[in-house]
Amino acid sequence: MRLHSLFALIVACLFNFASTGSAVADKDPNGILAKRVGLWKATVSVKLPKEMTFQGQEKIGWALDHNYLMGKGFYDDKGDGKKTEVINLMAYNAMDKRYYIWEFKADGQVQPVPTVGTWDGDKEEMTLTADYGKLGTGDGTWKFEKDGSFTWTFEIKNKKGNVVFSVEGKQVKTDSKASPTKN
Repeated sequence: MRLHSLFALIVACLFNFASTGSAVADKDPNGILAKRVGLWKATVSVKLPKEMTFQGQEKIGWALDHNYLMGKGFYDDKGDGKKTEVINLMAYNAMDKRYYIWEFKADGQVQPVPTVGTWDGDKEEMTLTADYGKLGTGDGTWKFEKDGSFTWTFEIKNKKGNVVFSVEGKQVKTDSKASPTKN
C-alpha cells in the first residue's frame, strides 16, 4: 500500500515542475516555475511496479501571495476510471537555491517528504531527488522540449539499489492562462 501511495505522490509531483535556461534560473528562479502556469494535458506511463498508462489534466497557477506555484490535477492513477484530485505546492528557496514540491491528495494522503529540485544549466534540465527513509530514494529529471511540451522521468530505488518504481510522462500545454484558483 505504501508503494501505491508513493506512486500516486510521484506522479502528481512529476506533473508539477519544470525548467528554463540557466540564466533565467540565476536571475529569476521563479521564472522556471512561471513556465508551468496554465492548463496541461498529461500522459503518464508507469513501468514498475505494474505497467500502465493513464491521462490527466492539471491547472497550474500562483497562490499564497505569489510565493508558491499551485497545481490542481485530476488523474485516474488507480486505473479504475475514477479521477483522484491532487494538489501540489512548489516553491524556490533562495537560501539553498533549490526547488521544493509537496503533494496533497483528496483521500488524505500527504507526501512524507518534499521532492527537491536543482537546475542543471549544462544539461538544461531540472534534477530531482527525494529521500524516503527506509523505503529508499528517488531520482528524476524534468525539462521543456523545443516543441513546448514538458517531459519527465522518475524512479525509486530501495535500500538494496533495486528499482521498485519507474515512470515517465509528457505534458502538453492547452491554455497558458488557466489557474487552479479560478473556477
